[in-house]
Amino acid sequence: MARMATFLRSAHAIRIITVVGLLFAAVAVACETPVYRYAMYRWQPAPYEVYFFHDAEPDDKHQQVAELLEGFGRGSATPANVAYLPVNVAEDKELASVPPDVKKAWDAREDKSLPTYFISTPYGAGLKFDQLDPATVKALVESPARKSLAAQLETGKLGVFVMLTGKEAAETKQTEEIMTDLVEEVRSGKVSLYLSPTEASATESSETEAGEGEKAEEPKGNTELGFMKVDRESAEEKWFVRSLLAMEPDLEQEERPMVFLVYGRARALLPYIGKGITRENLLREIEFVSGACSCTVKEQNPGVDLLVRYDWESAAAALADKFGNEEGNESQFGPEMFFPELIIGEGATPEVTDVAARDVEQTDGQDVIVEQTSLEEPAVDPKDVATTADHQTPIVSEEQGSHVPPEDSTEAVSVPPVEIPLGSSPTTTAAAPSAFSSVWVVGGGVAVALLVLFGLTFVVLRPQ
Repeated sequence: MARMATFLRSAHAIRIITVVGLLFAAVAVACETPVYRYAMYRWQPAPYEVYFFHDAEPDDKHQQVAELLEGFGRGSATPANVAYLPVNVAEDKELASVPPDVKKAWDAREDKSLPTYFISTPYGAGLKFDQLDPATVKALVESPARKSLAAQLETGKLGVFVMLTGKEAAETKQTEEIMTDLVEEVRSGKVSLYLSPTEASATESSETEAGEGEKAEEPKGNTELGFMKVDRESAEEKWFVRSLLAMEPDLEQEERPMVFLVYGRARALLPYIGKGITRENLLREIEFVSGACSCTVKEQNPGVDLLVRYDWESAAAALADKFGNEEGNESQFGPEMFFPELIIGEGATPEVTDVAARDVEQTDGQDVIVEQTSLEEPAVDPKDVATTADHQTPIVSEEQGSHVPPEDSTEAVSVPPVEIPLGSSPTTTAAAPSAFSSVWVVGGGVAVALLVLFGLTFVVLRPQ
């Protein structure tokens, strides 16, 4: 026992216990929605920060810039992930209100003139100090390539490969050929990709229903990749190119072609460059964005957010309409889509059938319906059963052996007394366990993982 306790307190044992605990937790909360769709449903793009350094009241031009930038991030129909942050250096001489990396860039700047703007990425890289006007602000947040990129992501494509051209035309052409071939391979189904359980079930049903000689339907939208080429010298795409090259410190000096895979709400993976742009390397990126989302926390997934002005909420809703209700897009559907058996329409009352009369009583503070009917079933005299056109013959259920009146009959059938709580229906009790079974499974898994971690932590950390 002493040796076991010593081992459990060792660093090696702690690492093992941590990994085991994380595996338990991962299994308990695993998400079956593909990464690219979960990212579109849930992951809000982090803002690019525009700092306005000044020492006097802004003039009309700078006021227009401020209104534009603030409008993009507040209630706009097509918002942009950008934040406007004015800094009055006359009042804040030590720049205590700005992050350390922005202060460092401010101290190292060559042009000391004021006013000026500094644009910082969500991951702390500065794009540059620059002068902004209303036209420049619009070019900062949107461009033709970014509009096309976002529109392709909205259609349900796995992602969009963005290729920045290189200095050498031959190398750029060779890279473009690799990209187009790979996109076609994925589209034609030559590359095997992950299917969510819903899609796999639909595909299996389609293959079963397809007759001999017929081709089963391909999985909807799960085999499409986008591709676009962006000239790094394009004036229209200047800010888009800058945001891509800012992902790593040395990219701006690189002259070879680069390929970025963008997914979700314009979240870009780090690029492959020059000879590193191979089919095998790019397939790894595709497998990631198309695979099950094992970690739903955005910051724990690879990639950085690009500055794009787009209505991502509408894009997420369009994707949810295409792929149906799945984990991550619950907010795009009403509760009736997930728990239809528990929903009672507005103004509707629970249906009570085959009941002669009912009264409402108070039982322990809860309204209940008490069926007041006779326990004895009336006998049916054969003479009373008419065969003329003026009457209909009563129907007898073979399964229940009870008397069931025709649809237009006013006769009430007696049934044993039952008590039904107001606001419920006969289907509610039976369906509820099924509706909540997945919730209990996930909750149980999390509870077990936490208990195991707590127990092991207690053993490891308790005093000698």
